[in-house]
Amino acid sequence: MISNGTDTRYFANTTQRNKNSFDFTMNWAKVDNVLIKDLKDFTATFFQKHTLLSVLLHYSVFDVSDNLLVMRPYQIAATERILWKIKSSYEAKNWSKPESGGYIWHTTGSGKTLTSFKAARMTTELDFIDKVFFVVDRKDLDYQTMKEYQRFSPDSVNGSDSTAGLKRNIDKDDNKIIVTTIQKLSNLMKTEDYRSTYNDIRDWLRKEKTANEKENSTIDWDDVVFEVDLLKSQEINLDYILEQIFEKNKIDAFFSFAQAEQHREAEELIGSENLNAEAAKRYITTSIRREFASDNGTKLNAVLPKMSPLNPEYLTKKHSVFSRITAFVEKFKGVGGEI
Repeated sequence: MISNGTDTRYFANTTQRNKNSFDFTMNWAKVDNVLIKDLKDFTATFFQKHTLLSVLLHYSVFDVSDNLLVMRPYQIAATERILWKIKSSYEAKNWSKPESGGYIWHTTGSGKTLTSFKAARMTTELDFIDKVFFVVDRKDLDYQTMKEYQRFSPDSVNGSDSTAGLKRNIDKDDNKIIVTTIQKLSNLMKTEDYRSTYNDIRDWLRKEKTANEKENSTIDWDDVVFEVDLLKSQEINLDYILEQIFEKNKIDAFFSFAQAEQHREAEELIGSENLNAEAAKRYITTSIRREFASDNGTKLNAVLPKMSPLNPEYLTKKHSVFSRITAFVEKFKGVGGEI
C-alpha cells in the first residue's frame, strides 16, 4: 500500500513485477466504482477485518510462479455479482431463463480472464453446482483460456481438442471447470441452433442418464452453470451471438438499463459534488463520446462549484471531481444515451 494522505493505492494483479511502478497500483473503490482515496477512509474499509480476509482468502491468486495476484475492485464486484445471480436464480428455481443470466462489462486489458476464473472457480465450490462450463467462440480462445486458467491453478480445469473429449470431461465425476467452444457444444448436440444449445445439452444428458441408469450419474443438470466469454473476439458479430443465446430483446434491455443507470449516476455525481449542472453535462457527454476525460484547458474548471482558484481547497476539489468523472466515463463509455 502507498499513500500521500489524499491518494491511497495498493498493488493489484499485474504481469509487471516491478513494485516501483506506480502504473500498476489501484485505488480501492465502492461497489459502484466510487474511488476511496483518502488514507483514513481506505484504512477503515480495505483494512477492515472482514474485507481484508475476504481479499486474501477469496480474491487473490498465487499463480504457478508463486506471484501473488490481488484482484482489482471492479473484478471483485463483478465476481460477487455473478455469484449472487447464480445463488438467487437457484433459490428462486429460475433456471434456463434469460433473467437467470447476465452480462459483465469489462474493457480491453481489464483482467476479464482472471475475473472469469475466480467466478467459475468459486461457483464450482457451491454445494448445489455440479459442473461449470466456460464457453468461448473460437478454438484459439479455447487454448488461450486453458493456458491462462492453468497458470492460475493447474489442476482446476478440463479442456478438450474434440467433441468426444468434451463428452469425456462431462462424464468425469469432478468439479473442474470445463473450458470448451460453442462449436463443440453444438456438435455434441447435433444442432447449429446456438440459442438452444445450452438448454438442449441438459435434456440430452438427462436422456443419457435415463438410458444408462446403471452408471448412476450423480450430476443434476439443473445445477449446471454456463459462463460465456465473447468479448475478446474482434472477428464475430457479438450482437448476433448474444441474441441467439438470450432472448432477442435482451441486448436492447441491457443498453436501456445501462443508459438509465448512466443518467441516474450522472445526476448523483453532479448533485453530490455541487457542480455547475449544464457545464458538467456537456463535459461528461463530450468525455464519453471520445471515451476519456481530459483536464487540459478550462472546460473542467467551468464544471467546478464557484470557488476561487486561490482557495487552498480548489486543487483538491478539482482533482476529486476529475477522478470521479474519469471513473464514470470508464464505466459508461460505449453505452450511448444522454446525460
